[in-house]
Amino acid sequence: MVTKKTKTEGRQRELESNKWKEGKTDTVEDEEEKILPKLTGMPIEVHIRRHTQFILIILFILYLAVTTSPEGELWLFSGYTQFAITLLIWVPGVRWAENEGHLKKYNLDLVWGRSFIMWRTNAGKDFIEWLAQYNLFWRRVGDVWVVTVFFIMILMFLLLAWQATLAWQIPKTSAVSPKMMIGLPGLNPIIPLWYGILALVVAMVVHEFSHGILSRVADVKIKALGLLLFIFPIGAFVEPDEEEMKTMARWERMRLYSAGPGSNMVIAIVFSLLFSWGMVASLEPSNDGVLSASVIVDYGGEEAGLEPWMLITAVNDQEVNNALDFSDIMNETYAGQTVNVSVLNKGQPETYQAVLSDKGSYYLKYYPDYYESWMSGKGFMGIAVVNPEVVTDSLSHPGSSGGSMLQYITLPFQKLQPFPDHFTAIFEPTGIPGILPESLFWVLANSFYWIFWLNLMVGLTNALPAVPLDGGFIFADAVTGILDQFKGGWTEERKEGIVDNLVGVMAFTVIFLVVWQLIGPRLVGVDSVILNANINATETQGWTGDVFEFDASLSEGAFVTYEWDFGDGNTATGESVSHAWSEGGLYFVVLTAKDGEDRQSVEFEQVSINHNQSGEGSVSGGSDDSIGVTINPYIESVNVYLNITGDNGFPFLTSEITVTISGPSGTEFSESYSLNDGQTQSIQFSTNKGELIGEWELLLEADDPVSDFTYDYDWYNYYLSSD
Repeated sequence: MVTKKTKTEGRQRELESNKWKEGKTDTVEDEEEKILPKLTGMPIEVHIRRHTQFILIILFILYLAVTTSPEGELWLFSGYTQFAITLLIWVPGVRWAENEGHLKKYNLDLVWGRSFIMWRTNAGKDFIEWLAQYNLFWRRVGDVWVVTVFFIMILMFLLLAWQATLAWQIPKTSAVSPKMMIGLPGLNPIIPLWYGILALVVAMVVHEFSHGILSRVADVKIKALGLLLFIFPIGAFVEPDEEEMKTMARWERMRLYSAGPGSNMVIAIVFSLLFSWGMVASLEPSNDGVLSASVIVDYGGEEAGLEPWMLITAVNDQEVNNALDFSDIMNETYAGQTVNVSVLNKGQPETYQAVLSDKGSYYLKYYPDYYESWMSGKGFMGIAVVNPEVVTDSLSHPGSSGGSMLQYITLPFQKLQPFPDHFTAIFEPTGIPGILPESLFWVLANSFYWIFWLNLMVGLTNALPAVPLDGGFIFADAVTGILDQFKGGWTEERKEGIVDNLVGVMAFTVIFLVVWQLIGPRLVGVDSVILNANINATETQGWTGDVFEFDASLSEGAFVTYEWDFGDGNTATGESVSHAWSEGGLYFVVLTAKDGEDRQSVEFEQVSINHNQSGEGSVSGGSDDSIGVTINPYIESVNVYLNITGDNGFPFLTSEITVTISGPSGTEFSESYSLNDGQTQSIQFSTNKGELIGEWELLLEADDPVSDFTYDYDWYNYYLSSD
């Protein structure tokens, strides 16, 4: 009796569950309603069973969020977590709406794991019929599309396979975010919402209408048209009669499948030409100058307030007409100098004051392979510039080189699409496009680019040999054709089984290769190799002639060679070295340590060298003596101590002497003295203001034939501390 009762109760629950699946749930007894927790009338255990796959997917995504978050970053803010939250809101929401009958009222169905909404309609059939009447034209176009898509399929598969091999070379912290793999506006951070929606709608409509046209060309009935939604519209579809498709000739069916990606590629080419030749080619710079293509954080330009795509027109009142002018002007500056930078900011003239950093230290830190000793001491603003015409030329002729095409496709990643305000203020349309209102011109230019970009992405993606993508069905028909050609004696069942297996393996491979781009680098990517060159210096401040000792024995890593550059043109090798400088300045001692695989670590140490120059001499009446000193960047102060003594040998005649000290800005000190024979005058000159860097001169003049004198001097140049 107990067994029978248990079976009866189990059967009753099963029937109730089945009824709920069919949308026919009956009212349960009051006792059960009080005991069992429910969502839309269902026991909680049934919900768990019904949504097991969804729950496992969420848990797996959260696992990836926890295990792949970079050190120091909270996994709750990772791309995986945001994607999981999006799924948790969307999927239960649409399933509830279906259970309550809300979707059915609007002719909506849930498909693909009850997570995607499909909307069917008959609108558009007449338009497809009208286009399909040009039968011969579409057949020839379809032939071209089949061949084109097949080659794209091969190239895309090889590209995915090649990218998969890079997983072992990519640092684990640089793996692709899942959001970057989703081509939906609002979810993918590089796709602007409204331009993205417009372009995606165009891509989907073109794609599916092309399927519909080729269906009618092949006399296949169209049952319905519609959209597929996952938060946003992610696809459109034309639903041909499946039974009629099975009886189609194989080549006709391949035409039908290739029509979607083929038409997307055509639209991509058309709108690329409209964008490049129609819009960008009409742009002319509104003023002379150079564009600040990028601004490096924590350097003088960024700290002064300069931003990307400002037009730099002058530096320190020196006119800038092109990138060469800018480079020449900057090479005349020195580290620590404050320069005035004149720009056009969104069309408005502005001036910024930037304190220059050291060019040598920047290259040592970020591009050590390109460092040269002459860079040390040169001014560095942290601004990369480009001539305006270079930008427009590369965008209007993207096929001129591989680099230009790559830059063209990656404009969104360079924050150049949509065009920012700084960019639009620098250029103005000319010719026929110039007739348009300026705001409309830029809206159209951006729209053309995104229609090109998303159609290209949709076309390339759909060409992949993975069912349910178009390329998967083309691949299946191609394999079937090959088997029919070379294995005609096999039964249809055997060939069909082989085709199904190959298509399944290929689909799984493509999915794996795509997912591998997300998880591969995190699993097998490059671990950080500890290569940390270290310099231990006996002193970091001293005088010309002092000997400094440098040791690299505390470096971390299996280094085998140590190369030293002392910044004054002298170099050395070895784990421990010594050096003395002959001129004052702030020098960068650069250590390049390499291991057995030629991997390297670069470290540098700043050494401040003060300069002392001493001497003595005599000047005959009517003549002069000149002493020259070169002052390098990072000078803190200039100090001259001079003693002059009359030496004409006549007790009652004085020596008339003029002392002049000149610097890069002109005369800094000039005084005349009358000294009796044997009388000494002490002179002291110090300065830390004005233009100090460059050539200095101490000029000692005997103003008449009987003004002989002797002198001795000490010249001290104090440089900024290396601390």
